[in-house]
Amino acid sequence: MANNEVKQLEEQYEGKSKDFIIGAIIGGAVGALTALLLAPKSGKELRNDLADQVETIKGKTDHLRIAVTQKGNDLAATTKEKTIQLKDLAVDKGSQLVGTVKDKAEKLQNKVENEEKEEKDESYDEEFI
Repeated sequence: MANNEVKQLEEQYEGKSKDFIIGAIIGGAVGALTALLLAPKSGKELRNDLADQVETIKGKTDHLRIAVTQKGNDLAATTKEKTIQLKDLAVDKGSQLVGTVKDKAEKLQNKVENEEKEEKDESYDEEFI
């Protein structure tokens, strides 16, 4: 159950990150292109502005890539930690269950042995009476 929840969170996070990055790139490109095409400049100035905008977009996408990578690493570490905790809990509960079953089996075996002994004693007493 917890693994499914973790997978769902990872998928949601991954999808939102991809959508955000794609939106940022498209929005930046459209905004830069619109600003450059509407501004009255010479060809050389326009090329310089385009080059500057491309560098700005590259820088922003690098920052976004680093942030998304860090978040992904954090999520992976958290998932690993939770998985280890769940495994330890399952092992503990399993050990408790095994101990309980052994105790009950031992008690039942002792009870059966006592009843068999009592039956033998009663049959022995009846033989001599």
